[in-house]
Amino acid sequence: MDHRANAPSQAGRRLPLRLLAALCVLMLLAGVLPLYAVSLYNHPYYDDFGFSADVRAAWLATRSVGAVLRAAWQSAQSVRATWQGTYTGTLLSNLQPGVFSESDYWLTTFFLLTAFLLCFGLLLKTVFRDVLGAGRAETAILVSLPLFLMTQLLPEPDEAFFWFNGGIGNTFIYSLLALALAMMIRLSRARRGALWLAAGLMALSTLLGGGSYGGGLFGLLIFLFVAGYAFAAKHRYRLIYAAVTVWFGLCFAYNVSAPGNAVRAAMIGAHPSAVKAVLQSLYYGTATIGHSLTLPVLAAGLGLAPLLYRLARESRFRFRHPLWALAGGAALYCAQLTPPLYAGVFLGGGRITDTYYYSLIVLLLLYETYALGALARRRERAAAPHVTLTAVARRRLALACACLFLLGCAGYKQPGDTLYGPMNMAGGSAALSLVTGEARRYDREMSAREALLNDPAQPVVTLSPLTSTPRVFMEDLLTPGATYDVRPMLCRYYGKDAILLEGGAAP
Repeated sequence: MDHRANAPSQAGRRLPLRLLAALCVLMLLAGVLPLYAVSLYNHPYYDDFGFSADVRAAWLATRSVGAVLRAAWQSAQSVRATWQGTYTGTLLSNLQPGVFSESDYWLTTFFLLTAFLLCFGLLLKTVFRDVLGAGRAETAILVSLPLFLMTQLLPEPDEAFFWFNGGIGNTFIYSLLALALAMMIRLSRARRGALWLAAGLMALSTLLGGGSYGGGLFGLLIFLFVAGYAFAAKHRYRLIYAAVTVWFGLCFAYNVSAPGNAVRAAMIGAHPSAVKAVLQSLYYGTATIGHSLTLPVLAAGLGLAPLLYRLARESRFRFRHPLWALAGGAALYCAQLTPPLYAGVFLGGGRITDTYYYSLIVLLLLYETYALGALARRRERAAAPHVTLTAVARRRLALACACLFLLGCAGYKQPGDTLYGPMNMAGGSAALSLVTGEARRYDREMSAREALLNDPAQPVVTLSPLTSTPRVFMEDLLTPGATYDVRPMLCRYYGKDAILLEGGAAP
C-alpha cells in the first residue's frame, strides 16, 4: 500500500493541534503585550529611591558608568552591613533604570518580563521537547499555556514586573533558577560543550546564592537533589553537579551570614523557632496550593492530560515512585515559605508570594506528567491497554476544558476587586488602563511631580496626590495617611530639604 494514502488523514489530525497551538500562543501574546505597552507610562517607586540614591548622585556628578558601578558596589556593601545580605538583588537594585532618567523606567518591565518569558520558556521547552520528545505544536502549547497562567493570574503583577527593586530580587531570581535548571538538564544530555554549561551554571549559582532567602533555599534543595541523583546514577558529569552545588551553598551561606540580617531581625522583633517555622511552612504551603488551584489552572491541567500521558508513555522513564514524587514536590514547594516565616514577616510581600505561584505552576505540570507516566507504566505491567481517547473524545475534552478555562477567566477576581472578569487579570487590567487613558494620566501627573523634584532651585516642594494609579503599577504612597512615609527617601534621592503633601502634614 502506498504510504502517501494516509497523508491527508494525518494532516487532518495535525490541523486541530496546530490550531490549538496557534490559539495558545495568541492568547499568551494578548496577555503580555498590554503589559509591555502600559510599562511605557511607568515611573520609579519606593525602595527604588532608597537603594539607588548614591548611584544617582554619582551619575549626576560624573556621567561616568565607572563611577556608577563603584557607587553601586559601595552601596551594596553598606546594605550588607546594615540591612540584608541578598547581594544580587541589592547590587542590581542600585542600577534601576530611573537612576539615569525617570523616562527610562519602562526598561524595568522590558527586562523583567522578557527574562521571565525566555527563562521559563526555555525550561519548559527543554523538559517537553528535548527530553520527552514533544512536537513543535505540542511544545508551543506546553510552553505558552503555563506562561499565560504565570503572567496573568499571579497574585501581584505590579511587584513582579513593574517595580524594579521588588522584581529584581524575586521574579528575576526565579527566572535565573529556571534557566539554571534548563542548563542542568542540557548538561545531563550533553556530548559537547559541557565545560561551557558548567561555567554558565557556576555563574548562575553565584547570582542565585545572593538572591532571596526563600528562592535560595528552594534552589539549593533542587541542586542538592540533582547532584545526589547524579552520583546515585554514576553520571559522567556528577563531579560538575557537585561542584556547582557546593559553590551555590557557599554563596548562599555568605548571603545568610551578612551582619545586616541580624540588624533587620532586631528591627522586626519576635520570630518563631526554626522548628515552628518549618511546621508553619507545611501548613501555609498547603493552604497556598489550594488557594492557587483556580478554575483556569485546573482546566489547563485537565486539557493537557491526554498530551502529557502520551509523552510520558512514549518516554524511556519508568516513573516508579509517584507517591514519593508527590511528597517530595510538596515539601520542596513548602520549603521556600520557611525563610520568610522564620524571619517574622509571615509569607512575605506580594513580590515573594508571586514566586510561590511560579514554582507551583511548574511543579504541578511536572508532577502531572510524572503521575500520568506512572499510570502508563502500571498498565503496561498489568498488560492492560493504554488509556486512549478517540479523536471525537479528544475534541470534546478540549472543548469542555476550553469552556471551563473561559468560565474561570470570566469569573476571575483578586482580593479587593468589586467585579468579576478578565479585566482583573494582569493583561486585562493593563489593557483597560490604556483604553481609558488612566495610564497616560498617571504618566502626566508623575512627570509633573518629577519636574518639581528635579528642580534644584526648589529645596522645598509641595506635591499633589495622583488622580488614579493603574492597577498593575505600584500604589501611590505620597498621600496623607499612607502606610509608609517615602518622603525621607525622596529627599535624599533628589536632594530636597523637605517634601510637603497637599492636605498632609510636614515630614
